[in-house]
Amino acid sequence: MVIHYPLTLINKPIPLSFPNVPRRLPPPPLRRCHTLAFHNSGGGKGMKWFHEIELQVRDYELDQYGVVNNSVYSNYCEYGTHKLMDRIGFDADTIIAVTEISAKYIAPLRKNDKFLLKVRIYDYSACRLYFDNLIAKLPNEELIFRGKSTVVVLDKNHRPCRISPSMISKFNHFIML
Repeated sequence: MVIHYPLTLINKPIPLSFPNVPRRLPPPPLRRCHTLAFHNSGGGKGMKWFHEIELQVRDYELDQYGVVNNSVYSNYCEYGTHKLMDRIGFDADTIIAVTEISAKYIAPLRKNDKFLLKVRIYDYSACRLYFDNLIAKLPNEELIFRGKSTVVVLDKNHRPCRISPSMISKFNHFIML
């Protein structure tokens, strides 16, 4: 069914009316936390140096083109994160989960390449640790990969929780060495 309107109605402007919608309230003010999870008397947050682990590419990490598959690099980073946390002395019962990861692939690793995995905690908050990851090919330490990852500490119910005071003291002792 087609409705035809006279031509005179089409040329006249039609007034528009909008419903009366209340204005949006401003967001509540941000709460600021004045206490830090870690006390670092070294003048800055996190570690200034990298924890280094020497590894070698294994056959099953290669893709059909003979280079390390891009998903394997995140496994390397996670391995380095756990090794660093073990070296610091964090409890084996500590549950962590990766919440973010960013990666820059610079050059490929191939079969039997030896490489250096470098990991450090560059920043932290009450329940998160921020890691910097580098992979350099040996022997000349050519940069292959650069990544950053964020991990959150979880409680037994797998909910984010504050980093425990014992972990804080172990971290402070570790970075002072």
